[in-house]
Amino acid sequence: MDVSAEAADVVVRESLQATEAAAKLTLEGMKNVAALLLAIAKQDMKVVGQTTAKRLARDPAPAVVIPIKAEDKAKFQKLAKEFGVLYFFAQKKGNDNGMLNVVSNENYAALLNAIMQQLGYPIPQKEQEEEPKKAKSRAPQKKSSPERGNGLNPSQTTAGAVEQDSPTKKKLDQLQRLAAQSRPGQEKSKGKVR
Repeated sequence: MDVSAEAADVVVRESLQATEAAAKLTLEGMKNVAALLLAIAKQDMKVVGQTTAKRLARDPAPAVVIPIKAEDKAKFQKLAKEFGVLYFFAQKKGNDNGMLNVVSNENYAALLNAIMQQLGYPIPQKEQEEEPKKAKSRAPQKKSSPERGNGLNPSQTTAGAVEQDSPTKKKLDQLQRLAAQSRPGQEKSKGKVR
């Protein structure tokens, strides 16, 4: 074989391998991009404007329903896009009373109030919750009657808890006298006291 034929053969083989590797990488990249686009499409990444009930249901915030006139629908849509509100319209089939329900979530409540104000609707007042009443006590709260007392007999009070002639009182007095005698004659110790 000729040397130039071998060199040409090596060049052709290397170029085929490089082309094959490039084609594989391109196809893998296209596959990953397609998977990414499909995932984004399924998640419905819309964050502003009209959406579906399914999309709003994924958000854990509670729903807010606001009634508007049907003729204000176009104005509301325009303002909602400007303010960045995610919403959808809800209406019962066959209900032609001229009103639409705008459903959004609590995260957009302040923005919805601003939109409603711009449309000329009154701003809804916050409902005040009634404070829970305290349960009535079983017994009336009055001063204790002298007949019943406060539960302590005079012998159980702190002043009369230890009788003067008890052995405990005698032992306590004896220990206090010993402690008083040892105090004046205390000698200093040579070691450090920590």
